[in-house]
Amino acid sequence: MGYAYSLGMIDELKAQGYKLGRFYIWAPENASSGSVTSSDFENKEVWQYGSNEESLKDKKWLEDGVAPQAPVGNIGTSRVYIPEDGSAPQGFLESHSVSNYKWIFTKLTDPNKDKGYVKNR
Repeated sequence: MGYAYSLGMIDELKAQGYKLGRFYIWAPENASSGSVTSSDFENKEVWQYGSNEESLKDKKWLEDGVAPQAPVGNIGTSRVYIPEDGSAPQGFLESHSVSNYKWIFTKLTDPNKDKGYVKNR
């Protein structure tokens, strides 16, 4: 329930006047039960990463089986999907495991062009 916990922490930090950096949401559970306001974050950097529930609807065994993916409220086009070209692990457990999300640092190579690239600070 990291996503739900994060939303609570964000509300509390905003209430105390903290400035928020970037929000990277990896394989959220119950994603559609909460929402984000991108303007609360540095350069509106909010990204959701996970399985593509549309392109994999006939390949359920490749989707995140722990937290079936749905869009975060207000996420718009700020979703990035696990590559389906075999370069990143996919499967019932693999698509949910944070250790299999290294591709967001290496697969996307041009931070000016590649949507959702995690930038160095």
